[in-house]
Amino acid sequence: MKHIIYILLLVGFALNTAAQTDNGEEPLAVRVLAIDTSVTIARRFSEKMGELVPEYKLAFIDNETRHMVRYVFKNEKNETLRIDYGFDTETFTEGEKQIKRTVVDYQRISGELKAITIIYNFLFAATLTPERVMSTSTQGSPITFMGKTYQYSFLPDDYEPGYWVLSFLR
Repeated sequence: MKHIIYILLLVGFALNTAAQTDNGEEPLAVRVLAIDTSVTIARRFSEKMGELVPEYKLAFIDNETRHMVRYVFKNEKNETLRIDYGFDTETFTEGEKQIKRTVVDYQRISGELKAITIIYNFLFAATLTPERVMSTSTQGSPITFMGKTYQYSFLPDDYEPGYWVLSFLR
């Protein structure tokens, strides 16, 4: 009888340990991204991000680097909001036709903390303050968007103190 009680206790502890190591958490879900879309959708995404922080105005678009586009917004304090996209050309077959299409495979949003907090809250349907959003910092975490899993990072900008970077990668 004693052995049965010990076995049941051990099984109970083993099940509890397995439950603690399997966090069971789903990847964080994002509401909207330009990843896996076209150049046109990326432009619309950038326009929407600019609308979220109306004190920033589009200063210029840099598309001189092949397969890269950067949208730069500035405010009156000369602070910047940068949205970068990396593109890849993919070939699709429709019937007997081969169709080449440019697709976003990387996007990065960089800006000062207040602007990034507004954008973060919009993308993740959150209500965090700038102080709280910093605690969500992560590198290489999975997120889901449109049923697919992508890699996501949210880190302080190494080159500009006070700026933060949201990155999404296919």
